[in-house]
Amino acid sequence: MPSRTDTHRRPFARRLAALGAAVALTASGLAVAAPANAAETEVDGATFTWGLNGYAQKGIFGPWTFKNLTGNVVQLSGATQTEYVTAAFPATSFPTNAPAGANPNAVKFSEGEGTVDPDTGAAALSWIGSYTVNAYPAIYNAPNEIYSDPELTVAADGSGELTFDFTIGAGTDMSGNPFEAVDYGRLTLATFSAGSISGLDSDSLRLKPDFSGVVLDPTIVAGQITTCTAPSLAGSWPAEFVETLAGDPAGASVSAHFYSTGCGGNQDLKPALPIDIGFVLAEVPTEPAAAPGDITVEVPTASEPATGSFGWAWATESAVDLGTATATGATFTATGALNDVVVTDTRTGGTGAYSWSISGQVSDFVSGANTFTGAYLGWAPKVTAGSATAGAAVTSTQLGGAGLAAASVLAGSNAATSATVGADLSLVIPGSTAAGDYKTTLTLTAVQ
Repeated sequence: MPSRTDTHRRPFARRLAALGAAVALTASGLAVAAPANAAETEVDGATFTWGLNGYAQKGIFGPWTFKNLTGNVVQLSGATQTEYVTAAFPATSFPTNAPAGANPNAVKFSEGEGTVDPDTGAAALSWIGSYTVNAYPAIYNAPNEIYSDPELTVAADGSGELTFDFTIGAGTDMSGNPFEAVDYGRLTLATFSAGSISGLDSDSLRLKPDFSGVVLDPTIVAGQITTCTAPSLAGSWPAEFVETLAGDPAGASVSAHFYSTGCGGNQDLKPALPIDIGFVLAEVPTEPAAAPGDITVEVPTASEPATGSFGWAWATESAVDLGTATATGATFTATGALNDVVVTDTRTGGTGAYSWSISGQVSDFVSGANTFTGAYLGWAPKVTAGSATAGAAVTSTQLGGAGLAAASVLAGSNAATSATVGADLSLVIPGSTAAGDYKTTLTLTAVQ
C-alpha cells in the first residue's frame, strides 16, 4: 500500500529597505520651501460684501434695517458708500431712485480665510460674524432675520454656493399670532451657475446669484409665479432656503421676500444682488537664489519602518496516505489531498514590495530495496482561503507531465497576504512496479 510522509524546511530571504528625509541644504544653512499650487493659493484676508436684494433697499415701508452686527462685519450706508456699486434694474434688482441711496445698503465681512485661484476665481472662503435685518417697522413685531458665518465655494467655471447659519427671531405672523425663534442651521442662500464670475482681477471678483427659472415645490410654497415678460424675472432664491422658511410659521412670515409672487413693480426687486469678494493672496515663500558655493541635496520622504513577519506551517501534523493503488490499464493510480499549508504574512511598511512563493519537490518513493521516481506524482494546487495565486497543475510523467521530482510552485503572492493553500495529489506508476508500502518526502521551500 503506497504511503508517504511530509516534512518541511523553511529558508528565508531578507529584504533591505532604504530610509530618507526631505531637506534642502545650502551653504548658509537649512532652507525649507513649499510653493503653493497657484490654483489653491491661501489668502491673507478676504472680504465679502452684499446688499441682499433690491427689495431690501426699498421695502414696503422703506429700506430694511441692518443692525446688531457682530464679529468681523461693518455696515455700508447706501447714502455715502462708494465701494459696493451696482447698476439699477434691469441690470440687477437694485431699484432706480432707491430710498437707500445712490448705492445699496450693504454689509461687509472681513478677515476671511481660505483659498482663491486668482486666474479662474475658484474659491473656498469663510468668514466669522453676523448681522440682523428687519423688513418692517417695530410696531408690527416682525421677526429679525439673523445671518451668521458665511461660507462660499466657487468652482473655476463659476458654479458654486453661498451658505449661512440662518435664524428667524421671535415675532408675530401676518395674522397676529406669536411664534418662537427658530434656528434653521446652515442653509444655502445663494447658488451660482457656470459663468457667474465677473470683474476678476488680482484682488477681487463679483458673483451673480441664480434667481430666474428657480421653481419651488407648490405643495410647500404657495403663490409662486414662474413666468414673466422681460425685463421682469420669475424665479426664486435657492429652493432649500425658501422651502425651509415656508415650512413653519416663523419662516413663512418672511419667505415671500425671496421669490416671485407676481411680475413687475416690487417683484422685480426680489432677485439677490451681486456679491463682491475681495482678497489678498498670502505671500508664497521662495528659496534663496542658488550661489556658486551652495551645495544642495534632495532626499525622499522617510518611509515607515518595516514591521510584521512571514511564516508558514502545516495545518495538521498527520501524514498523507494515498491508500491502495488501483490498477488502471497498464498503470497503477492513487489519489489524495495534500495537507493544507497555512501562510501568515503580516509584513507592512518599508520601501520595497513584498511577495512570497512556496514550491514543493518530492524524493524517490522507497519500499525496502524497491524504489520509483517522484516524477510519477503530480498535483493540482489550490487556494482555499486568502488572496494568493495557486501554482500550475503538474501531472505524472506517466501522463506526459514533468512530475514533482523537480520543484514546482504550490502558491504565491505579489503582496504581503495571508492564505491557506493545498493541492489534490495524483500518483500514476507503471503496472510493473513491485508491490510494497512506498514512502516519499515532500520538501516545501518558501521564498520571500
